[in-house]
This record gives sequence, C-alpha cells and structure tokens, in this order.
Amino acid sequence: MSENARKPPYEAAKIEAERQAAWVERGDYEAPAPPPDGEHGVYVKSSSPFTSGNLHMGHVRDYTLGDAYARFQRARGRSVLMGFGFDAFGLPAELAAIERQVPAAEWVVQSGDRMLEQMKRLGYSFDYDRVFYSSDEGQYRWSQWLFLTLYEMGLIYLDDATVDWCDTCQTTLATIQVEEGGTCWRCHNEVRLIRRPTWFLKITPYLEENDANMAKLEAQPWDELALATQRYILGRAEGVEVDLEGPAGRLTVFTPHADAAGLATFVLLSPRHPEVEAWIGEAGVREELEQLRSGGWERSARDAQSVPVIDTGRAIPGPAGEELPVLISPLVDARFGPTAALGIPAVDEADADIASRFPGRVPDVDGPKTGLSEGFSAHRPVEGARAAKRYRANDFSISRQRSWGTPIPIVHCPDHGPVPVPEADLPVVLPRDLVATGEGNPLAERSDFVDVECPICGTPAKRETDTLDCHFDALFLWVPATVPPEDRAERMFTHPESRRWLPAERLVAGGDSGGFVFDQRIVTKALRDHGEFAYMADGEPFEGCLFHEMVIADGRKMSKHLGNVVDPDELVGQFGADTVRVAVLWAAGPAKTLNWSGAAVRFANKFLRGFWTYAHDRFVELDAARHDPEKAAETEFMRERLRKWCEAGLMRITEDTADLQMHQSIRNLTRLFERIQQFEKQLKKRGQLDRADAEALVAAILLLARVLQPFAPHAAEAILIDSGRFTSADLPGAWPDAAAIPVAVDDALSGAAS
Repeated sequence: MSENARKPPYEAAKIEAERQAAWVERGDYEAPAPPPDGEHGVYVKSSSPFTSGNLHMGHVRDYTLGDAYARFQRARGRSVLMGFGFDAFGLPAELAAIERQVPAAEWVVQSGDRMLEQMKRLGYSFDYDRVFYSSDEGQYRWSQWLFLTLYEMGLIYLDDATVDWCDTCQTTLATIQVEEGGTCWRCHNEVRLIRRPTWFLKITPYLEENDANMAKLEAQPWDELALATQRYILGRAEGVEVDLEGPAGRLTVFTPHADAAGLATFVLLSPRHPEVEAWIGEAGVREELEQLRSGGWERSARDAQSVPVIDTGRAIPGPAGEELPVLISPLVDARFGPTAALGIPAVDEADADIASRFPGRVPDVDGPKTGLSEGFSAHRPVEGARAAKRYRANDFSISRQRSWGTPIPIVHCPDHGPVPVPEADLPVVLPRDLVATGEGNPLAERSDFVDVECPICGTPAKRETDTLDCHFDALFLWVPATVPPEDRAERMFTHPESRRWLPAERLVAGGDSGGFVFDQRIVTKALRDHGEFAYMADGEPFEGCLFHEMVIADGRKMSKHLGNVVDPDELVGQFGADTVRVAVLWAAGPAKTLNWSGAAVRFANKFLRGFWTYAHDRFVELDAARHDPEKAAETEFMRERLRKWCEAGLMRITEDTADLQMHQSIRNLTRLFERIQQFEKQLKKRGQLDRADAEALVAAILLLARVLQPFAPHAAEAILIDSGRFTSADLPGAWPDAAAIPVAVDDALSGAAS
C-alpha cells in the first residue's frame, strides 16, 4: 500500500457516509434480542420531539448525549435499546398545518421524515424500525385505552371547573403549560381562568408516593436538575392542620407556620376547594366568584398584591375562639393546592399583603409589612394541631378544544350522560383529511364523526369533540420502543419483552421535561396497581434521569425572530457530524446552559483533524521503524509512563461517560492526545524512535480511537480500519479494560474485538 493511500485526508462527508452505510449493513441500528430472564437491558430513552420539520440545537444536544451513552454501554457488552418516537399530536403541528393549509396528518409525516434524515446524518444509533408517531391510529388507540383504564379506576373525571385558558390558542392548558408570569407555554401570551366542562386527570392519590420515592431517586443516577424539577412540581409544604367548626360546618385549615398558628387573623379558601360553595352567603359574593372563575383573574398577575381576593362575608371561630374572616383567593392554589389555609400576617408577607386590603375586616397585627412591635413574640402554636403537609401539584385538565389530537373515547347520551366507548371499538379514528382553520372546533362540524349511537341504549348521541392534550399521549411515550412493532396492536402494556427493558436505565431530556416525567411517574404507579406494570414495584419508569439545560446563542434563547438560530444541517455540511457531536458535548456540562459559539466548532474540528492526521502519519512511520534492543531498553521507562497516562485517562473517561458527563470525557480525551504527543516529542529528543516506541505510540493511538467511538463514531472507526489492523466487522469492538492498558500494537489488538 502506498504512503498516500495510508494517509488519506480528513473528508468528513465521505467518511461519514461510508460508516453509516456500514452500520446499516452490520445491523448496528437494530434492537438486540432482549436479555434472558433475570437480566435487564439498557434502555436509553431520549425525549420525543414535536414534528416541527427540523432538528434544532437543543435536539442535537439531547440525542448526542443519549447516543454517546448508548454506544458506550454497547461497547461494555450490554444489550442496549435506543428508543425514539415523535410527539406528533398537539398545537405545534396543528399551527404549522394551518399556516400551510394542509391536513395536519400530512404535515406530520413530512416533518418526521425530514427529522429522521437529519438524525441518521448525525449518526444517532436509534432502532429506526421501532420509530413511532403518537398520531398513528395504532398508537393513539393505546392513548384511548389508557384513558378508559384510568377512567374506570376513577382517575379521570369530567368537571365543570376553573381551568387555564389561552385566548390566542383558543384552548385550555394544563397548569404546567402556564409559564411563570402567567403566559402560555406555546404563544407566550397572557392566560386567564375560565369555567367550562373539562376532563381531568386525578393525580392526588399518588402524590405522597411520588414524594416518598424521592429518597430512592436521590440514591439512583438522577442528576440534581432532574430531582429539583420533581421537588418543585410536587410543591410539598410541611406544617400543621387544625379543624375549625363554623356555621357552614367543619373546615380543616393548614399552615406552614406551625409555631405561629395561634396568630391567625383570617382563613383563605381556594376557589377550587371542594366545600367553597358552602361558605358563599350573599349573591354578590357568588357573582364575584363566578367572575373570577370565568376570566376575572388575568394569570399574568401572580404576586400576592395583584391576585384577587374575595370576602365571603362569613367568619369562623379560630383555634382560640376568635372570629376569623373567611376569604377566597387562587393564591392558595399557587402555594398549597386546592385547600384552606390560615392567614398569619405577623409572620407571612403574602398574608400581610392580603390583610392590608381589608382594614377593619381583618384584625390589625403588625407583621413583616410594618415591622414587629416591641415585645411581640411570633411563637404561638395551637394545642392539638396535627402535623400535616400539602402539595401544590394537583389534578389537571387533559382535554383541549383543538382538532389535532387523540379523540376522547366518550359518547354523550341524553339519557346516560358520558358513556365510555367499548374497548372493542377502539380506536375512535380522527379524520385524517381534516384541515384545521384555527377557528372553532372542526371536529364539532363533522357529522360523520360526531353523530353516533349510545353504546348502552342505541339512541342518537354525540361523540366527545374535545381531544386529549399531547401531554396525555406523552404519559406512556416511553413504552412503545420496548415492544416489537408487529406486536404493538395487541400487547402495548403487557408484552414480555418490555419487562427486559423497563424501567429505562436512562432518560435523557431537556430541563423543561419535569412535568412530563412527574406525570409519567404517576401513571406508572396507576398501571402497576391495575396490573400491567406489577413488575415495577416502586412504580418508577426511569432508573436514572439526566436533564440538560437549553442551548442559547448570543446570551439569548435561539429564535428566528432574533436571527440567532443555528442550523445543524449547515454545520454538518460544513464541518461534519462528528465535529458537531464533539462540539455540543465539549461546550458545556449538561447542567449548564450551552451558549453556542463558533469556538466550540473550531475546537472540535481542530481536534478531530489533528488526531486524524497524527494517527495516519504514525501508522506509516511504524512500518519504517527498526528495532534496537539496546535502545529500546533505554526508553522502557518512557513507555511505562505512557502506559500509566493511558490507564489514568481511560479510567477518567470511563467514569465520566458512565455518569453522562460527556464534556469531561471529551476534555480527558484531548488531554490524553496531548500526552501521547508529549511522549513522542520527548523520545525524538533522543533521536529516531525505536520500533518498540513506535509500537507503543500506535497502541496508544488505537486506544484513543477506541474510546473516541461513542463521541465521534465515524472518524474513530475509520482511523481504526485505516490502521490496517481492524476490519469493519471487528467494530465497534469492546470497551478497553483499564486494568490492562497495552504498550505494544500486538497487545492493543488482542482484546480489540473481545
């Protein structure tokens, strides 16, 4: 072989196309056979993107982290499943289809095909045969099955309730879809509260277990950001509760200020409290409450001074017999959920703000607002108060007034009310030719969809025209990839193969996924109790969880409006997929916001090009090297030093990659490369390298290429093959053993494919 043939240039596009074709031929993308009984495979669950038409840099960060971990675990001999599916229902796809005036189903397929091409070009090792769309009939049939199952368990109910409403999107929102500041997660316009019949998912029965399991998650590989989101969504407040007897009956009230409960000057009721109606006396009060429920409170006003407070005109004897005015405010929900709370202005600034609005009605007590009076003591507990806790997390709406979503399997009968569609009649099919306009609810205008017979009595009835929010579909989007596609129609939740993959070893998702994960944990517990997931005794779907922060540019969130969007396709076209992968991993740790800049790309490309050229030059030089036993003996201590450098570097890279701290892995890879070059420079000061030294140098290069594979798989494999000592069939090979670092080429090869 000529020297030029052994020293090919680094042409990323050519190299990556060749390796990706080889991976298809080798079957690298195919899911392995499930592990045998008693063994558990590595299921890496990446986030399910909306079918937006293009990957953005947040996707690239997410999937590069997950893919590097999956490749690493395969090299360690584990059975690995890389699961992926599209969250294809919901408002993003509907709005895109409205803009283009095409059926949403058509837009989803076009977008998905485009995004899958991008993923393959970036070298992500998903099992593409197992990819699914939440909008496929065979998929949302199981969303409908889940709805009916939870409905049967009493965990889904219809209620004429106060819900968050976005006028711009013309739909209700789940609480987690309301951003801090009271704006819609999608359009970022103001959200208000209205009253309408709404389907709710009841999560309160499992809040305490989700809370209790936090200690288990803290002992597992859950990163702090993921844990923090679960704590925040749960919103646990610890304190005491007491029972008060009043004209409207017994009322249990809570306060987080156990030592100051005796200083209460009023009671604050949530407008969602189950007994709130009993405390409304005068008609004017009822009108105020209805006004608040129907939109009188703009959710953009969330601070205590702006949130509305209604005086019921009633009072209840407090713990010491004093009369406590009963007020109503949604501020209670934001702090403790739909409960009743003691107002203690003396020690609570929010309560002091409320008290200041009712001079003469609420007793005047100096507190945080005005400063404590001389000699005042805030220590006044209530005898007999019980230790208690409250959770801010609460039941949330799951129905939307949009056409692009899973049809709710309910028929409204004039005589029998809401009637579940029989399971044998699933799926209730969404018309795929439906073209949304953004106005009204197109499903309600389709007689071929709406007009049906009651499943009980056969009389004319109407199908439910609200659809399920895509958040509901996401409650089980971690399950389908564990089931062979051909079996999903019959055994989505009971397939024996799932038991080998679930719970997932790692979830890798964006930091804004906390709400999805929290509710996935709830539903796993419900299906455990129903029987399908009985083998997951603690009801936790993920053994480990990594949440990464967003990718920004110029210190701001990427936005077309701001003109700072980075196109992954352009980067891949200019520099190659491996450069993009290494750059996005190196630029910042997962817990840090990644402020994208050209420096990361320049660094990654320089490293890969430098290593490529260096490796190929040394392969050629090794062939020309000659052995001198006397000279080799003089440099033996240098080879031993190189071995120790390799051993230490490999140990650090292994530990960091196992913990998904890929930025540290890349840093240790580059440090090891510097050490390898340092070894050669020191030897060349002594003259020409002996063959033993050249062999040790190449052995270290091959070691570095092998551990580079999870991060830059195309270039790393090509280097190994170009060394002349590996074939494509040998790769990707096993992860090197830190206890047996080679110092010669023959040693390096002995375990390469073991």
